[in-house]
Amino acid sequence: MMDDEYLPGYVKENYEVYDRFTFDYLFKRLLADGYDHEDARDIVMCNCALSTLVLQERIHNEYYLEICVGDTIAPDLLQMYREEFIKAVYNQN
Repeated sequence: MMDDEYLPGYVKENYEVYDRFTFDYLFKRLLADGYDHEDARDIVMCNCALSTLVLQERIHNEYYLEICVGDTIAPDLLQMYREEFIKAVYNQN
């Protein structure tokens, strides 16, 4: 476990990682700070509370290896956003 004194503030502020958006945000910040994918994964896993969804979709499926600093939004999250947007706009009752 990383010494809390040296833990980046944004990790301390977002220690509850229950959704993929938060995971991706933290992961990209760690990559931008110079950590490699394995170190960033370890920091998040050791210092954050992760949901089952995040563990499955990002860690177990190794999606974290595809995350890059320059990515705006993950393709799976963009697809989910589009589907929900279409439902909201076109399925109004």
